[in-house]
Amino acid sequence: MSDFQKFLYWRDMALEGNEQILGENLALQKEIEQLKYQILIQNVLLDDFFNNSPTGYVNLDEKGHILKANVTFLDWLGFTRKELLQFSEFQNLLLKSQTAQFEKDFSWIKAGGQTNNQEFTLHKKDGNSLDVYLSGKIVSPPGEAILIRLTIVDVTEKKRTEKDLAKKSKEILQQNLLMKKDLTLAAGIQNALLPPGRAKKYISTLYLPLEKVGGDFFDFLSFTNPNKIGIFISDVAGHGVASAFITAIIKSTIHQMPEEVMDNPSELLSLLNDVILTYSDGRFVTALYAVIDFETGDMVCSHAGHPYPYVFNMDTVKELKLKHKRKPLGILSSEVLSSKQAHYINEEISLRGASRILFFTDGLLEACSEKRGLKFYEELLHDFLMKHRTEDSESLIAGIFSDLMEFLQDSDLNDDVCLVSVDLTVNR
Repeated sequence: MSDFQKFLYWRDMALEGNEQILGENLALQKEIEQLKYQILIQNVLLDDFFNNSPTGYVNLDEKGHILKANVTFLDWLGFTRKELLQFSEFQNLLLKSQTAQFEKDFSWIKAGGQTNNQEFTLHKKDGNSLDVYLSGKIVSPPGEAILIRLTIVDVTEKKRTEKDLAKKSKEILQQNLLMKKDLTLAAGIQNALLPPGRAKKYISTLYLPLEKVGGDFFDFLSFTNPNKIGIFISDVAGHGVASAFITAIIKSTIHQMPEEVMDNPSELLSLLNDVILTYSDGRFVTALYAVIDFETGDMVCSHAGHPYPYVFNMDTVKELKLKHKRKPLGILSSEVLSSKQAHYINEEISLRGASRILFFTDGLLEACSEKRGLKFYEELLHDFLMKHRTEDSESLIAGIFSDLMEFLQDSDLNDDVCLVSVDLTVNR
């Protein structure tokens, strides 16, 4: 190969190498441009996130001067960027009473610490305020000038809701206090409706309302004949003031009746039924009314869905199962009951030889021990009555109460409890 041919060969090789290098440079330059574009897009996205985040962001220098704020924060306060920068230090946006706390937090952040959800209030351009949670930390790399970012959450609505709740709670508390006062007054009124303790020396009673006021009621009706007495006992469905209101109606009604009606239990219940039907608003009333003649030893009674009483003899205690069981008061009118042959009927019972009769409401029947899974009435009452059948009425009532409380232990009563024990042997 001649020298000239060698020259051409190496020239061609050089040109080919330059073209390869040039191609590689172009590819590298294209890759660099692509990376620059990606970085630009990321910066745009980051800037969009910073400015339009639902959270406010503010950048401060180490002296607390405002360097930058996002659009969200500006919108909250109503300032332009230029107006915001005029505040210079961030703490100038705070209530004066809060600047000391902010300075303390800011010093902690500059020392490398971090704060989270500190409560502050900011001034808005329109003169109103903005309640916020502030969190802060250093976001600049080590060795560079300190850059602190505050993350700000608007809690104005939350604070307003809390204030409204506090106001409502205060109002509810005041209403509850008034209700308790009214219930105490109502309880006093209801107690005044009941016969006073030991109103009759041969009668003992116990009344345990489930709430301050209850729906159980009992009363004694007097006659011209001193050997007679009327025993009325009832239980309004439900508890509380509404039920207590109905007991007041019962009291008022039966004491306005003439003696001939009081001496006729079925007629008294029929008249009372129609009165209760007018006012009860769906609350029925179980009742039992009995007229006892101590001279003859007979009892005339009428039943309206109420538990049967117990009759005591020297050797036995038996439930007095009446023949004519009838519906509670306040369900159907007396006219409708008569048309259905379901009207209230008198039943004559001989109490000769009996020592005592015990009336009660179904709260005693339903008292249940959660621990034992037993009902007081079903499991214990009859045996207790048999054991104490020879005791006087007062001791019997006290014993039933003591036994009931021991049976319940940590359980609560399910209903009002009312007991009326009439001693048929004592001198009246």
